[in-house]
Amino acid sequence: MDGLIEIILQKSHFADKIGHMNLKEIQRPVKALLAETNTTLINKIKTNISLLNRMSDLTPISKGKKIRSTVLFLLAGVTSLPDSPELAEIASSFEMFHLSSLIHDDIMDNSEQRRGQKTLNTNMGNFRSVLWGDFLFISSFTSIHNMGKPVLLDISLKAARLMVEGQIIEAENAYNFDVALDTYYDIIQRKTSSLFAAVTQMVSALRSDSHETMEEFYRFGLDFGTIFQVSDDILDIFSTRSGKDRFRDLEEGKVTLPFILLMRKSGIDIKEDFMQGNREKLLELFEKNNIKKLCMEEVAGYYQRCAAFLEPFPPSIYKECLMALLDFIKYRDY
Repeated sequence: MDGLIEIILQKSHFADKIGHMNLKEIQRPVKALLAETNTTLINKIKTNISLLNRMSDLTPISKGKKIRSTVLFLLAGVTSLPDSPELAEIASSFEMFHLSSLIHDDIMDNSEQRRGQKTLNTNMGNFRSVLWGDFLFISSFTSIHNMGKPVLLDISLKAARLMVEGQIIEAENAYNFDVALDTYYDIIQRKTSSLFAAVTQMVSALRSDSHETMEEFYRFGLDFGTIFQVSDDILDIFSTRSGKDRFRDLEEGKVTLPFILLMRKSGIDIKEDFMQGNREKLLELFEKNNIKKLCMEEVAGYYQRCAAFLEPFPPSIYKECLMALLDFIKYRDY
């Protein structure tokens, strides 16, 4: 506990310098690696098949925040992992993996916008988009396989299985306004957090850590990813800068943490408002019942565990920026 208090005090000391960092500032220490990742990613998806190249041009490859790659690089710096060409290779592979999941999500959700521009399925149709998503998925695992380290492939495959399972459980609970809180967390930890956990566990694997230590790194990524997804669910309701329509999750039948907490807090039957998509009334209820604050309280434990994980590592710009990134994903409005 003393250690956790110390890290909070340190964090307070750096408040003006770090607490208000934007994402570009947070990514500055790993800017070169992120640029290398982007170049590697673009090169990996180039082919002599014109249709694939057209779909690549219509995919917002360079527009994403690259949060997963940023976590990978900053954590590698925190743990003093020696510079390695494998880092950019791993990051580009995970970016392909993540892109493939976004493309498939857009198809299943009939989404028209992603990262502020038309989705691929809107431009090219579902059939071609599925093929492009599959191409990225296979290319991602081929890249990891070609690195010749079975442990990295095992970590990636585990994440892929969990992500698909999470999607299936989510589909099973579409428009289930009575979904249990445990089920919600099960869905997001499989569908979203598992990929963050794979990224952080790979840092431990590259260090040749013990199985026990690798599991600690995995838990850090799982907690980090949970905060990320809860924040995303909050943005769906309260943000006008997220790049997608507000209340999009509800339209797609996803009953997220804010809705679950509102059902608990309001003490009235509001399912009809959910089903009718009465946005003005719902937004009023969310604000009246302080649902955003309650969501933040829900992730406090995950945040504390992430801070406690980082505490033993020596001070560095990487550690400071990773703590700032932790704040960014928790409090972001885009």
